[in-house]
Amino acid sequence: MYTLVRPILFWLPPEWSHLVVLKALAVFGSHANSPSSQDTVKVGQLNCANRVGLAAGFDKDGLAIRGLCSLGFGFLELGGVTPRPQSGNRAPRIFRLKKDSALINRMGLNNDGVDALAEKLVRTANSTPIPIGVNIGRNWDTPNSQAVEDYLYCFHQVKFLVDFVTVNISSPNTPNLRELQDQRHVMPLLHEIIVARDALAHTNNTYVSVFVKISPDMSVDETKGLCLAVKSSGCDGIVATNTTIDRSLLTDRKRGEIGGLSGKPLFELALERVRLVRKVVGSNFTVIGCGGVRDAKSACRIVDAGADLVQLYTAMIYRGPGCIPAIATALEENSVG
Repeated sequence: MYTLVRPILFWLPPEWSHLVVLKALAVFGSHANSPSSQDTVKVGQLNCANRVGLAAGFDKDGLAIRGLCSLGFGFLELGGVTPRPQSGNRAPRIFRLKKDSALINRMGLNNDGVDALAEKLVRTANSTPIPIGVNIGRNWDTPNSQAVEDYLYCFHQVKFLVDFVTVNISSPNTPNLRELQDQRHVMPLLHEIIVARDALAHTNNTYVSVFVKISPDMSVDETKGLCLAVKSSGCDGIVATNTTIDRSLLTDRKRGEIGGLSGKPLFELALERVRLVRKVVGSNFTVIGCGGVRDAKSACRIVDAGADLVQLYTAMIYRGPGCIPAIATALEENSVG
C-alpha cells in the first residue's frame, strides 16, 4: 500500500508530508487494536516486544502514539522535547536526498514543549503495551551553564509516564548543544539526572532508564572518553548515533544544505561507532544502534557489531512501515541462529 501512497507524499514538501503521515497515524491509531503486550526481549530494565524501535524526531509531540504502537515497533522514543515550546529553525528545514536514500534536517528541536507531550502521554497511558521513552533537550536560548535545569525539568515532567529518557546532547541543530558532550559539562549534567532517577526509584519504586545519545562526528578518543563518562555516571546505556554533519558520502545536489544527515549514508559511520562503544563499555551495558538502519541486513550487522536494540526513522520514509516487522523478524531469527 505504501508504494501507492509514496509518490503523493514525495510530491508534497517533506515537512507537510511528515505532518500528513502523523495525522493519518493518529486517526488509524484511534481505531486500531492494541498490539500484543507479550514481552519477548529484555534489555536492561526494558521489556520490549522486539528489538526495533522508533527513533526520536519522528513524533516529537506524541501526536500518533497509538498508531505508531500498531506498526510493529518493539519500543518508541518520542521527542525531542524542551521545557518551553519552540518553533525551531526557519523553513524549508527538511530535504530529501533520493539518490542517497537520505534526509538532511535542520529542524532545531521544534516542539510544543514537554508539558504538552506529558498531557498526551497521560491520555495514552493505558493503551501503550510497549516501552515508551522521551528524548529530552535544552531550549535553544538556554546557555550550557544552565542546561541541567532544562534537562531536569523535562525529566520530572515525564518520569511517571515513561520507561526511559534519552539525554540529547548531540543534535547538530541547536547552537552549541554538542559542547555538552565535553567532560566539563557532561559529568555534572548526568550526575544530577542520575540523582533524580535514583531518588524516584527509592521513594516511588519507579525506575526510569537513562540513555545518552551521542554524535557520530567526534574523534575516536573523544568517543571513548564520553562513553566512559556515561557509564561511570550511572546511566543505563548509549544511543549511537545522532545525525552527522559529514557530507563525504553524498551524491545528491542538496549535499550542501546545513543540518543533520540521516539515512543510508550514515550507516557505516554509525556501525563503526556502535562497535567502538561496545568495546569501551563492555558487555553489560545497553547500546542502541541508530543511523542508517534500513533493512534486515543492516539491522543484523549493527546488532552483530554490539547493539542490543536498533532504531529507525529515515527507513520508514523511503521504505514504508512494512520494513518494521520484516526487520524485527530478521533480528529474531539472527539471535536464534
